[in-house]
Amino acid sequence: MVGELVPILAIICTIGLPILVGLLLGLRWLNNRNQERMGLINQGIIPPDTPRSKATPNKFIALRNGILLVAIGIGIIVGFLCSEYLVIGKGNEFWITGASIVFFMGLGYLIYFLVSQKMPQAIQREDIELE
Repeated sequence: MVGELVPILAIICTIGLPILVGLLLGLRWLNNRNQERMGLINQGIIPPDTPRSKATPNKFIALRNGILLVAIGIGIIVGFLCSEYLVIGKGNEFWITGASIVFFMGLGYLIYFLVSQKMPQAIQREDIELE
């Protein structure tokens, strides 16, 4: 009976505990913010409304992530193919796949670096300022 409850308890603690802690911290933050605003109002100070700033998306981060995900996919495919069809891959499937993923991730970062270096600085600044 106890052996069946251990995995269920582990899943509940792994998923439910972080959610519960996050909710409690969020509610405490809201309560503290409300008390601070009410204290300022009681003193006769009208607190400014804090407008939510709109996040400006950075195209270069999206470009980097896209190149990196494609490189990881190629690394996984090459790793599986090498471990399946090459003699060196027999018995070393994990290491061959891992090494090819890391290798292609490095290539992806190099490609991103070269692509971002070829873009003029004026275009990079305009994209950030326009959004």
